[in-house]
Order: sequence, then structure tokens, then C-alpha cells
Amino acid sequence: MPLRGSQLLPWHSEIWERIQTSRRLDRLPHALLLTGAKGLGKRCFAEVLAGSLLCHSPQASGEPCGVCRDCHLFNAGTHPDFQVIEPEEPGKVIKIGAIRDYTNKVVLTAQGGGFKVVLVEPADAMNRSAANSLLKTLEEPVDRTLILLITSAPVRLPATVRSRCQHLKMKMPERTLAVNWLTQQIMGDCNPQLLLDFACGAPLLALSLSSSDVLEVRIKLFEQFAAILNNELNPVVVASEWGKLDAAQVIGWYTGWLIDCLRLQADPNYQGILNPDQRGRLHRIAETIESRHLFRLLDGAYQAAQGIRAGARLNQQMMMEELLLSLEASGESNTETHA
Repeated sequence: MPLRGSQLLPWHSEIWERIQTSRRLDRLPHALLLTGAKGLGKRCFAEVLAGSLLCHSPQASGEPCGVCRDCHLFNAGTHPDFQVIEPEEPGKVIKIGAIRDYTNKVVLTAQGGGFKVVLVEPADAMNRSAANSLLKTLEEPVDRTLILLITSAPVRLPATVRSRCQHLKMKMPERTLAVNWLTQQIMGDCNPQLLLDFACGAPLLALSLSSSDVLEVRIKLFEQFAAILNNELNPVVVASEWGKLDAAQVIGWYTGWLIDCLRLQADPNYQGILNPDQRGRLHRIAETIESRHLFRLLDGAYQAAQGIRAGARLNQQMMMEELLLSLEASGESNTETHA
């Protein structure tokens, strides 16, 4: 969980100014749905906004002053007019009890005399009962109260909830801006360009990759991917390993490898591939597997990703088995074609 007193990030300036304009015109919505890819700092942005609304003397930019009593309470996580609703454990649902606890308090006057702010993250973790309970509050907004819903998967929220919020989408930063910021943050000899490629342009995700073993895991999985195509590994055995990892991340890598192969088939010199560190091996795969097989594999990967985004109850190992058995079959078909 981000620390109180979070700071705006360089790519937040556009949407921050939009919110401040609404505030100056006294048109701040009662509910904001903040969306965007993971790794863009949506939680940091939401905390700065919450701190700003609770601050007694905000700066000219709208950011909290950091020195008033309200700011001290907020930064300590003890401000009585700020509430966070999140799952009891990562990956679990937000239950109706947490929402009811908030709705019972929302009618009370703000103890600080100003705004009351509630932050719900990830909003898509609310179960149906919790979402319906929150909907009642959204339908009957309370004056000087802001509900901040944060999610990377807005499609998982009921349409009735989405329609009662002002949608604020956080976009990917420009490449140069992201590289410059990341260069200042990372330690060691990590390549910021490569990290951003792996993180699909999300700076905070790229930063987390710089200090973890995720890159080593990715390389191992790519080697297994190539070995299955060459009929050198049992896809069922590999699937049992992949099934224990973060499904969304694994499917993202798998999809990226297939996309890069298709791009290299179209243009062997294409410079915008997602995995430049594996260009040579991807080029060899692209030369030996027919595009129709790649498109079929890519369709399977997209379906798997869609199931994950929709929150479907998936047997992760079976999903990986299906993908990798199809991968093996594509490799075998290619061998027969060239026999």
C-alpha cells in the first residue's frame, strides 16, 4: 500500500489539472472512477487528491501543504475523514460489511469541517452485494463527499456503478518522459529502455522489475516456450510450473512473444518489438513457423487473457496446458511441413 503523503508523478499533470479546474469551478464530482494500466501510480494520484481535499491550506497547484494538522493526520493514516476500503487480503474480494461500515459513517458531518473522502481499491474486487450497497450511496450522493474508485479493469465493475461515476483514465506516459523518470529511480546497471519494454510502458511496474527476479523468470519461460516449439519439452510438465505463477503476467509475456514473431515475419528489421533482448531467437522462430499457426495461438492467448480480466473462475494449470499443447502442435505441424 502506498505511503500517505504520496507525490504526483510527472505524467499525472494533465489529469491533475483537469481535476483542479473542476474544483475551482465547484464542479467536483461526487464519485471518480480512476482507471488505467497497472504501474501508472493511480493509488498515488488518488492519495494526493484525497490529501488535497482534506488539507486546510492547499498549495497554488492544489497539492496539500504537508504542514497543517489535517496533513499530519492524513500522512499518519489517522485522518477521521479519510477511509480506505480494500480486501482483507490481497486477491480477495471486498465484502458488503466494509461498504456498510462506510455508508453508516458517510451521513455524519466531516470532523475536519471540510471534505470526506473514501478510496476503494481495487474497486473491481467488490462482490455483487458490496457493489449494490455502494450503488445506493452513489445514487444519493452526500454533499462534500468524494468516493474514489480505483481499478485497472473497469469492465469488471457493474455498469450501474460505472455510469454514476466520472471516468478519469490515466494514460501511459510518453516514452521519453518515462525513460527519464525511470533512469533517476533505478540503481545498478539496469537498462531503463528494456525495463519499460517488459512493463509495456508502465514506469512503476518497470521500477518494480528492476529490483526483483521477474526478469530471470521471464527468460526461463521464454526458453521453455522455444523448447516446446522444438518438441524438446513436455508441455504438460511446463504447464504445471506456469500454472503456479501470475497468470496475467505469464499470458502477457506469451502474447508478446507471438506478436513479436508476427511482426518479424512482416519485417525482419522491425525495431518496435516488445522483447528486443530476444530478437535473434524470435527471428529464428518467425522463420520456421507459419503465420496461420501464430494467429491461432494468439487467438487462444487473447481468449485466456479475456477470461482473466473478466474474473472468471479458471483452472490456471488447465488453461496453461491448453495453450502449451497448442504451441507444441504448431511446432509439430511446422516440422511436418518442412519434412
